[in-house]
Amino acid sequence: MNNGRTLMLYRGSKENDVNEGKWIGVGGKFEQGETAGECLSREVLEETGIRPSLFAFRGILYFRNDRYEDEEIYLYTADISDEEAAGIRYDCTEGTLRFVDNDSIFGLDLWEGDRFFLKDLMSGRKRISYELTYEGDRLTGHRVIPVTEILFDLDGTLIDTGEGIMKCAQYSLESIGIRTEDYHDLSFFVGPPLMYTYMHRYGADEAQARELVEKYRERYNPTGVLECELYPGVRECIEELRDMGYHIAIASSKPEHMCIRLLEHFGLSDLFDEVVGSTPDGRIDTKTEVLNELFRRKASEEEYISRCILIGDTGFDIRGASDVGISSVGVSFGYGDVAEMSTLGAVAIAESMADIPGIIREINAGPENDL
Repeated sequence: MNNGRTLMLYRGSKENDVNEGKWIGVGGKFEQGETAGECLSREVLEETGIRPSLFAFRGILYFRNDRYEDEEIYLYTADISDEEAAGIRYDCTEGTLRFVDNDSIFGLDLWEGDRFFLKDLMSGRKRISYELTYEGDRLTGHRVIPVTEILFDLDGTLIDTGEGIMKCAQYSLESIGIRTEDYHDLSFFVGPPLMYTYMHRYGADEAQARELVEKYRERYNPTGVLECELYPGVRECIEELRDMGYHIAIASSKPEHMCIRLLEHFGLSDLFDEVVGSTPDGRIDTKTEVLNELFRRKASEEEYISRCILIGDTGFDIRGASDVGISSVGVSFGYGDVAEMSTLGAVAIAESMADIPGIIREINAGPENDL
């Protein structure tokens, strides 16, 4: 999107194209092993010649058709600068690209169901998920897919684990001659994977970073893990969400056994349907990897991914959610930057745990779509 215009693709260049003669968005099919975010970046570059610096996830669309192959589409938007727009290659193998004024889009030859989610986009709605049912080219039904699965980050979202994390980071850095007088200066360790922080903040290579992680755990496992406190209103918030009918899970970059230990320590284990964390061997480490592991465990549940929302306190949470194709809510009381989370596409920002049930209720209120 650029200055009140949306880049649209007129499909007319491919043989046997189900979209022939229609205006659609830019996109394409997954390649083996890609996340939704990786597929998006590759397809946009291939079709437009540019790579926007920032995408925001909007939702998942399921297209059911009695004549054509069913499709599951991950919907993203990007606001691009005039400079980026000037670099677009308007003729591509898929058809012809054109910027269309937003108030003129509904005059184009669109798939009937596309009008539903495009109306939501134009109105500024941040989470858009539908099942759209067709008989051939005729839309016969549409259904909004609500949030039913609420995934919480742990550190900085439910539990203020900052003291233990920062003191253990201080301890590990001292082993390589880096002294930090005030452990509070190491707050950037709260949230991201430890390997990432050691490598990007301190220039450690992978082997050095692993040694530092082991040194960190030398203090964390017996002592640091319990240097923490529950944020106000956590139990009340989770109990209210469960009473509203939601399923609740943990998706954390903290090692899974540590997540379980903390939940047991605070008497919260009975409130969570699933706990997924990182693995000590590094096989599962990033938020993207943690979320994909959760989806693997829930693979038998229909439309599970489209019904999820992640609640976290840093840009790493919002990026991870966007990368795998789920919406997210930021919290302002953790260790992240609120402006960054909003820019990365957080649907809303909660000022306290008490705000979260109302935010979810508002997200699920549903769009008005009388077209």
